[in-house]
Amino acid sequence: MHILWWVDRALWLLSWLIFIDVILTWIPSVSMYHPAVVLLRKVTSPVLDIFRKILPPQRVGRGYMDFSPILAMVTIFIIRAII
Repeated sequence: MHILWWVDRALWLLSWLIFIDVILTWIPSVSMYHPAVVLLRKVTSPVLDIFRKILPPQRVGRGYMDFSPILAMVTIFIIRAII
């Protein structure tokens, strides 16, 4: 029972880290080389890379839209609901 609680908390934290990672990409004044951002990317990138293999960034107009964070967060939500 306790292990499931820890897994749930870890998934909850991971979903928030992914959310923060997405928000930081929208703020141009945030340096992607800041140590906190680098650490955040080291945590979230391995998870998001799995979903980028399933759903690569899609061309939208002149740019690209990465739907992997949405897919990752929905998956985390489903796993947490099952737990």
